[in-house]
Amino acid sequence: MTDRSFVSRRRALALSGAAFATGVAGCTGSSDDESDDSDEWQQPLDPDDWEDVDEIRLMGYTGGWEGAEPDLIDGIRNPTLLLFDGNEYELTWENGDGVNHNLAIRNEDNQVIRGLRTSDVRSRGDTATLEFEANTNMHEYLCEPHPRRMLGYIHVEE
Repeated sequence: MTDRSFVSRRRALALSGAAFATGVAGCTGSSDDESDDSDEWQQPLDPDDWEDVDEIRLMGYTGGWEGAEPDLIDGIRNPTLLLFDGNEYELTWENGDGVNHNLAIRNEDNQVIRGLRTSDVRSRGDTATLEFEANTNMHEYLCEPHPRRMLGYIHVEE
Protein backbone atom coordinates (compact mmCIF):
# COMPACT_ATOMS: atom_id res chain seq x y z
CA MET A 1 0.00 0.00 0.00
CA THR A 2 1.35 3.43 -0.96
CA ASP A 3 1.05 6.52 1.24
CA ARG A 4 -0.34 9.10 -1.20
CA SER A 5 -0.01 11.93 1.34
CA PHE A 6 3.81 11.96 1.03
CA VAL A 7 5.19 15.05 -0.70
CA SER A 8 8.81 15.12 -1.79
CA ARG A 9 11.06 18.03 -0.81
CA ARG A 10 11.37 18.99 -4.50
CA ARG A 11 7.58 19.03 -4.94
CA ALA A 12 7.13 21.02 -1.70
CA LEU A 13 9.64 23.64 -2.92
CA ALA A 14 7.91 23.84 -6.29
CA LEU A 15 4.50 24.24 -4.64
CA SER A 16 5.75 26.89 -2.20
CA GLY A 17 7.37 28.78 -5.11
CA ALA A 18 4.12 28.61 -7.05
CA ALA A 19 2.18 29.91 -4.05
CA PHE A 20 4.63 32.79 -3.64
CA ALA A 21 4.44 33.57 -7.35
CA THR A 22 0.66 33.60 -7.29
CA GLY A 23 0.74 36.20 -4.53
CA VAL A 24 3.32 38.33 -6.33
CA ALA A 25 2.02 37.89 -9.89
CA GLY A 26 -0.99 40.13 -9.38
CA CYS A 27 1.30 42.95 -8.29
CA THR A 28 3.90 42.70 -11.02
CA GLY A 29 2.10 42.65 -14.34
CA SER A 30 2.53 45.48 -16.78
CA SER A 31 -0.51 47.39 -17.89
CA ASP A 32 0.17 47.11 -21.61
CA ASP A 33 0.58 43.36 -21.89
CA GLU A 34 -1.11 40.35 -20.43
CA SER A 35 1.39 37.54 -19.93
CA ASP A 36 0.43 33.90 -20.35
CA ASP A 37 1.47 32.77 -16.87
CA SER A 38 0.70 29.08 -17.34
CA ASP A 39 4.37 28.06 -17.31
CA GLU A 40 5.73 30.78 -15.01
CA TRP A 41 7.42 29.91 -11.74
CA GLN A 42 7.64 26.16 -12.26
CA GLN A 43 11.15 25.78 -10.94
CA PRO A 44 12.38 26.01 -7.37
CA LEU A 45 14.63 28.98 -6.61
CA ASP A 46 17.26 27.61 -4.24
CA PRO A 47 20.05 30.20 -3.82
CA ASP A 48 22.57 27.36 -3.35
CA ASP A 49 21.82 26.19 -6.91
CA TRP A 50 22.47 29.66 -8.35
CA GLU A 51 25.49 30.88 -6.36
CA ASP A 52 28.09 29.74 -8.94
CA VAL A 53 26.07 30.82 -11.98
CA ASP A 54 27.47 33.78 -13.90
CA GLU A 55 26.48 32.80 -17.45
CA ILE A 56 22.87 32.28 -18.51
CA ARG A 57 21.70 31.19 -21.94
CA LEU A 58 18.17 31.37 -23.35
CA MET A 59 16.54 30.45 -26.67
CA GLY A 60 14.13 33.01 -28.09
CA TYR A 61 10.88 31.82 -29.67
CA THR A 62 7.71 33.81 -30.28
CA GLY A 63 5.94 31.47 -27.84
CA GLY A 64 8.36 32.28 -25.02
CA TRP A 65 11.93 32.17 -23.81
CA GLU A 66 13.30 28.70 -23.25
CA GLY A 67 16.03 28.11 -20.70
CA ALA A 68 19.17 26.47 -22.11
CA GLU A 69 21.94 27.00 -19.52
CA PRO A 70 22.61 26.46 -16.69
CA ASP A 71 21.12 22.97 -16.50
CA LEU A 72 18.69 24.01 -13.76
CA ILE A 73 16.70 26.08 -16.30
CA ASP A 74 17.17 23.79 -19.31
CA GLY A 75 13.85 23.40 -21.11
CA ILE A 76 11.88 25.68 -18.76
CA ARG A 77 9.65 28.21 -20.50
CA ASN A 78 10.29 31.79 -19.34
CA PRO A 79 12.46 30.65 -16.43
CA THR A 80 12.79 32.83 -13.36
CA LEU A 81 16.41 33.92 -12.95
CA LEU A 82 17.88 34.13 -9.46
CA LEU A 83 20.76 36.61 -9.34
CA PHE A 84 22.87 38.05 -6.52
CA ASP A 85 23.15 41.78 -5.95
CA GLY A 86 26.53 43.07 -7.12
CA ASN A 87 27.52 39.93 -9.07
CA GLU A 88 28.51 40.17 -12.73
CA TYR A 89 26.46 38.19 -15.28
CA GLU A 90 26.51 37.38 -18.96
CA LEU A 91 23.05 36.72 -20.37
CA THR A 92 23.11 35.36 -23.92
CA TRP A 93 20.09 34.48 -26.00
CA GLU A 94 19.81 32.81 -29.37
CA ASN A 95 17.10 33.41 -31.95
CA GLY A 96 15.37 30.05 -32.26
CA ASP A 97 12.71 30.81 -34.86
CA GLY A 98 13.96 33.48 -37.25
CA VAL A 99 11.45 36.06 -36.04
CA ASN A 100 12.57 39.53 -34.87
CA HIS A 101 13.37 39.51 -31.10
CA ASN A 102 15.38 41.44 -28.55
CA LEU A 103 15.90 41.12 -24.80
CA ALA A 104 15.49 43.93 -22.27
CA ILE A 105 15.70 43.99 -18.48
CA ARG A 106 13.14 46.18 -16.74
CA ASN A 107 12.37 47.41 -13.24
CA GLU A 108 8.99 47.21 -11.49
CA ASP A 109 7.93 50.43 -13.24
CA ASN A 110 8.36 48.70 -16.63
CA GLN A 111 11.36 50.88 -17.47
CA VAL A 112 14.44 49.39 -19.14
CA ILE A 113 17.32 49.60 -16.66
CA ARG A 114 20.34 51.67 -17.74
CA GLY A 115 20.14 50.62 -21.36
CA LEU A 116 20.02 46.88 -20.61
CA ARG A 117 18.59 46.01 -23.99
CA THR A 118 20.03 43.99 -26.84
CA SER A 119 19.64 44.99 -30.45
CA ASP A 120 17.03 43.21 -32.52
CA VAL A 121 18.05 39.81 -33.86
CA ARG A 122 16.17 38.58 -36.93
CA SER A 123 18.01 35.46 -38.12
CA ARG A 124 17.65 31.99 -36.64
CA GLY A 125 20.83 30.99 -34.83
CA ASP A 126 22.09 34.54 -34.28
CA THR A 127 22.85 35.54 -30.69
CA ALA A 128 22.98 38.67 -28.54
CA THR A 129 24.54 39.10 -25.10
CA LEU A 130 24.02 41.46 -22.17
CA GLU A 131 26.83 41.83 -19.64
CA PHE A 132 25.72 43.50 -16.41
CA GLU A 133 26.01 43.76 -12.65
CA ALA A 134 22.86 42.55 -10.89
CA ASN A 135 20.98 44.98 -8.68
CA THR A 136 17.76 44.89 -6.71
CA ASN A 137 15.96 47.12 -9.24
CA MET A 138 15.86 44.24 -11.73
CA HIS A 139 12.40 42.75 -11.98
CA GLU A 140 11.83 41.08 -15.36
CA TYR A 141 13.32 40.31 -18.75
CA LEU A 142 11.31 40.35 -21.94
CA CYS A 143 11.29 40.59 -25.70
CA GLU A 144 9.92 44.02 -26.50
CA PRO A 145 8.31 42.96 -29.82
CA HIS A 146 6.57 39.99 -28.04
CA PRO A 147 6.03 41.04 -24.40
CA ARG A 148 2.95 38.92 -23.78
CA ARG A 149 4.63 35.54 -24.23
CA MET A 150 8.34 36.28 -23.95
CA LEU A 151 8.41 37.49 -20.35
CA GLY A 152 10.36 36.06 -17.43
CA TYR A 153 11.03 37.29 -13.93
CA ILE A 154 14.25 38.11 -12.13
CA HIS A 155 14.72 37.65 -8.40
CA VAL A 156 17.79 39.38 -6.94
CA GLU A 157 19.14 38.20 -3.58
CA GLU A 158 20.89 40.84 -1.48
